[in-house]
Amino acid sequence: MKNSNYLVDTPETAEIKRYALDVLRADLVGIASIGRFINAPQRMSPQGIMPSARSVIVMAVHHPDAAMERGGLEHPQIIGPYAIQYSMNWRLDDMSYRMGRFLEEMGFKSVPIASSNIWRYRGYKELTAQFAPDVSHMHCAVAAGLAEFGFNGLALTPEFGAHQRYVTIITDAELTPSPLLEPGSVCDNCMICRKECRSGALSKEINGWNEVRIEDKVYRYANKNLWRCAWGEHFDLDLDLPIPEHVDEKVIMEATVKYGRRAGEMGSCQRYCIPRHLRYFDREYTNAPRRRRHYVENPALKDAPFHRGVFEKIRAMAADWGADHVLSASAETVKNKLGIDIAQLLPGAVSIVSMIACRNPFEADLTNPRAHENRFDNAVSPILIQAGYDAVRLLENHGYSSGQMFEFPEEKLQQMLSVPGKQLHTVTLLTEAPLPETAWQLPAPCEVSKAPAALTRRLRNEMKRHECDLMGIAPAERVDALLPELAQIYDGEIELVAVNKADTIYKPYDPEISEVKRKVTGTADYLPGAKSVIMLGLRMPEGSVDITARTPAEAAGPYVFAQYETIMRLRVLAWNLIGKLEQCGFRAAMALDLHNTGSVCWNPRGNYPDAFSNVFAAAAAGLGTISECGALVTPEFGSNIRFAAVITDAPLEYNDLLRNFDLQCAACPRSCLKSCKTAAFGAKHEVTLEGVKWEFRKIDVNRCNWAKRYSLVASEGNQYTGWDLDEAFPEQKDLQGLKENLAESLRKVPQIEKIRPCNFEQCLLSCPYSRKQE
Repeated sequence: MKNSNYLVDTPETAEIKRYALDVLRADLVGIASIGRFINAPQRMSPQGIMPSARSVIVMAVHHPDAAMERGGLEHPQIIGPYAIQYSMNWRLDDMSYRMGRFLEEMGFKSVPIASSNIWRYRGYKELTAQFAPDVSHMHCAVAAGLAEFGFNGLALTPEFGAHQRYVTIITDAELTPSPLLEPGSVCDNCMICRKECRSGALSKEINGWNEVRIEDKVYRYANKNLWRCAWGEHFDLDLDLPIPEHVDEKVIMEATVKYGRRAGEMGSCQRYCIPRHLRYFDREYTNAPRRRRHYVENPALKDAPFHRGVFEKIRAMAADWGADHVLSASAETVKNKLGIDIAQLLPGAVSIVSMIACRNPFEADLTNPRAHENRFDNAVSPILIQAGYDAVRLLENHGYSSGQMFEFPEEKLQQMLSVPGKQLHTVTLLTEAPLPETAWQLPAPCEVSKAPAALTRRLRNEMKRHECDLMGIAPAERVDALLPELAQIYDGEIELVAVNKADTIYKPYDPEISEVKRKVTGTADYLPGAKSVIMLGLRMPEGSVDITARTPAEAAGPYVFAQYETIMRLRVLAWNLIGKLEQCGFRAAMALDLHNTGSVCWNPRGNYPDAFSNVFAAAAAGLGTISECGALVTPEFGSNIRFAAVITDAPLEYNDLLRNFDLQCAACPRSCLKSCKTAAFGAKHEVTLEGVKWEFRKIDVNRCNWAKRYSLVASEGNQYTGWDLDEAFPEQKDLQGLKENLAESLRKVPQIEKIRPCNFEQCLLSCPYSRKQE
């Protein structure tokens, strides 16, 4: 591509690219003007989602070469190191959400889009596209000049071919567009993808071409049967089974019931797709093409020591994510100490790098049905994997094959490094780079000030560095002072909890329903001897809330994405905060609903805490006040915010309660209450703390769960994805009758769509503290 095709970036464009590349560590970033989407179907177009949009930002992260070349060697459904794919989705979600926030800080509106897993399987109204996301990241990547379409329908870049994933952010900022690639400039129609496709999706049931017109260019790709493509890639059916000559939804559903799942597929169309100018073969190393990398090797430096700046950058990136230590060792040392030949896992590997978290052990209260939400594993694995992922890509950029998830026996390393009273978590990558070696003994933490003022300042700086929106601190006594009144309101309430007993997720829902008696919890239930509670708040992007189900695309996905991504990011923040506390000799634990007064929303990532979780603890920390519907309203972000609590035995400096913040609920037509299709809002209650009184309506947990936990009310979000199940809440007083009705209704949940539910909280969307009401 000639440099003359590039326009001069505006300062805002340059700042956005800097943030994408330097802070979020994207491998590629491109920008499309909104005019490039004029031919896109309105219901899956950026302008359909956000009518005021002017630009679309697309970021890409690269599949490590070793993951593509050594994954799927034996079979596409034995993916090995390609498992990094799932962590790449996590990473792209994080990048999309954070870029959306960054744009808001710059004064623009934005709608971040989820990386994957939010689809309209059969289209929607006049939209006939199947497996249709809110917007197609691949189409956006082509429109943003990052890629062109290959025959296989993947968006191919000159740098990586098909070996990357994308994420999209829509914004009203007018940014400098990137130049488009020429059609046919990357894909050379080698047809290796067609030959290697096990499902036959690129050779059978092809119905001509899909053509995409962007400005004066026309891109095209094979119009394949997406149900056939989804046989192994989406529904995990065994690719070695005989696949019928025609595949449709009925065939897929019958096969999932008859055969069950084998495993996720490493798509051969992607694995074998490298552009001609980068493609070469090394049959002894892999049966897939290898990629020539964009670096210049200097033979004169062959025997020079490894660049220490690169080594220190690896360690700094790991610390930035939240790893406590980084260990590196040569293949010889690993062989001597652990008895492992790493070259058997990755040919040519001469070093390992282990990202290590060394923390106090924490056992969740298994009597609490929501205890799993607070386990460290929900945070530490993604954090360490992302630290390793950044190191792998950095080493690749310097010419060294590297990768992780090679079945390295982490337990052996953890035993060798064991620290009394500590629990170790490790993620190890293998590399061809001859790295400097570190010691094998983990250092003791250095002495830092434990004075409340100095420690509080350090913690606040840490959270500011990690882009936390709100942080409030309350003494544990203040948080626990709420327990008597909350117990009178919530204790003893019976919640019906349904579990799907079907042995695979794609089979029809087979409900098992239990009764759980609610019990209000306090700080001692998480950490005996607690002295302080630190409340962390992250906002929902304003644009995502504003557009939900009210713009031409009628999209629910951006709101649902913001629901779960705030929680995922809060876990990262809490993990880093707990690390700083433990370095000072204190203990800490995380809680996503400290008092156990909220519930959950069902979304494509599972059950995540709802907007009513942690509201009382956040109010006690001075972050806001409680509205009539029971949500926390903050002066800064209204009710578009989610919270995590960190309970610690460290004495800190505390926030005052928020006083003189008068809500206007009394002057409101109570649209929040009226919007609830299950009449979940009950009698008014009040709670008083240090002279501050909060009045709110208690939510009937089973009525509320009927809509947003079990997806039985269409208008709670799923109707906008083409899911038309709409079950009225049974007006029965008998608990057994309610259980039977719940089980009967859950059996009607659509077999496919139930895997990716999109529930929002209609009551909050109807509140003027969430968005302007029309």
